Parts: sequence; structure tokens; C-alpha cells
Amino acid sequence: MKILVIEPTVGYMLKVMKSGKSLTKYKNEFASIRHGNYFEFLNLIKGPIPFMVVYNNGNITTDSTPTKEDCDFAGLLKAGPSLKIFYKNCMSEYGQIADTDISDEIYGKVVLFEISLRMHANNNALLNDREDLINVITKLSSFKSLNRADIDKLQLGRKFLNMIKHDKNQFASWTDGIKAFETAYQVLIDHQLTVI
Repeated sequence: MKILVIEPTVGYMLKVMKSGKSLTKYKNEFASIRHGNYFEFLNLIKGPIPFMVVYNNGNITTDSTPTKEDCDFAGLLKAGPSLKIFYKNCMSEYGQIADTDISDEIYGKVVLFEISLRMHANNNALLNDREDLINVITKLSSFKSLNRADIDKLQLGRKFLNMIKHDKNQFASWTDGIKAFETAYQVLIDHQLTVI
């Protein structure tokens, strides 16, 4: 299975949040990458930009300079080296974190869950800047004409993410939350709403 560099990086930061450690030092970087604002993230980290050929409305360019108009997938690819720098910086700050409740694989899927929803919504011009995930799901579900059962499953996946970030016991146990999340993630797969 292919793993995007964003999975271990943002997954690690979610693990940091769940552990109760302060994110003050990297708050802006984490918020920008989690919300899919690659332009802001790249300007905060300032890592190298990989060479990329882009086809846009009949034009082919090789200018790798990040712009606010980059589609989310191009932004994500351009952010790859900066994500590696960010991960290294965060590891230096917080160290190894063991989590007996949630596996690294689930953390990776949680990252892809949010990024996938935001990417599909952004690429269909459905979102305002830093839109809450509840609204992302609502708008994208309406756009894709998802049924009520699938929308509810996606919202339960969002609640699991919030349980990680805010420790508010949205589920009776981490095991129950993981089961609900896996069901939500399957909705993304069923409706071809994943990143890869």
C-alpha cells in the first residue's frame, strides 16, 4: 500500500495532540497542513519545491513556485519536502510517543480521511477558508448526493477525529471509535473520495 508523506507527519501530530502535549510552537504549521492550505504551509516551512509539470486549461508549465491557485493535489506534492522537515522538527520537539489505543495505520487513515474530504470539496469550489470539517462533510455530501446513512457514517468518522484532538469521549471506548471510523473510511472508498 502506498503511503503519502502527509500520513506519518500529520498522524504523528494527532498523536501529540492526543497525548496532551502543547502544540503552541507548531500550531500554525499544523493548522495549515491539516486544513489543506498548502500555500500557507509552504511559506511557513520554506522547504525545497520538487520539480513538477502541470497541465492547466491547455497550458503546460514547469514553474514549481507554489501559488494559492494550485489544486490541492499539486499543493500536496509540492509540500512533500516541507512535510519531511516539519516531521523532523516535531520529532525533535516531542520525541517518540507510544499510543496503545490507536495504531499508526489508523492515524494514517484518519489523516487521509480529513485531507480527502477537504481535497474533494476544495477542488469542487465548495469551501471557504478553514471551514470546519462538519461543514466540509455536509457540503461535499450534498454535492455528491450521498444518502443519509453515509452522511451519518462520515460524521461519526469526524467525531472520532475530534475524540483524538479534544479527548471528549465521543465514543464509549477507543475500540468503538475505531470501528465507527473504519466504517466512515469505507464510505470514502465506496464513493471514490480518497486521495490515492
